[in-house]
Amino acid sequence: MKNRILLIASLSILVFSCIGDPDFSFTPEIEFSKIQVITTSSPDILGNVSKRDSVVISVNFKDGDGDLGFSDEDYKALIKTTGDSVKTIDVNIFVAKNGKFVRSNPSEKIGGNLKGFRFKQGSKTGAIEGVIDYSTSFGYTNFNKIPGLTGKSDTVKFTVQIMDRALNKSNVTESSPVVLYKK
Repeated sequence: MKNRILLIASLSILVFSCIGDPDFSFTPEIEFSKIQVITTSSPDILGNVSKRDSVVISVNFKDGDGDLGFSDEDYKALIKTTGDSVKTIDVNIFVAKNGKFVRSNPSEKIGGNLKGFRFKQGSKTGAIEGVIDYSTSFGYTNFNKIPGLTGKSDTVKFTVQIMDRALNKSNVTESSPVVLYKK
């Protein structure tokens, strides 16, 4: 019995060692996975309880050379090259109005940066794949910062695009619709 386990383990190692890196494009590819809305209530410094909907958007990613994520140094260099307003994860919100989704232009942009870490460290290259969870929140009292929201059971969806260190932009993926501000 002991030899069978050793033989199976050896064969598994042999089979998996023959499998090379997947053949992914050097331009990141993403695909919508899931979206969640988590409603929480918390007191502010005055003791007033406020509600907020946290939205977590999960996207699957593949990248052929593994250059996703930006160290602080990478990000500083990116800003020097492209300017202050660059986002390495670009998220747009669409609000349902009369049966159609209309892109909203919030006063405070959503999206952000895959900053402060690299998916792979150093100069080693190679294919990577995984899941990125992007989170943003919507307060029940400041919904008016996003045009189109009413604060009463608003249906929204999101688009997501990411950028790697070589400034390659992924495809755009779209979330399923969700409802914010359920009373």
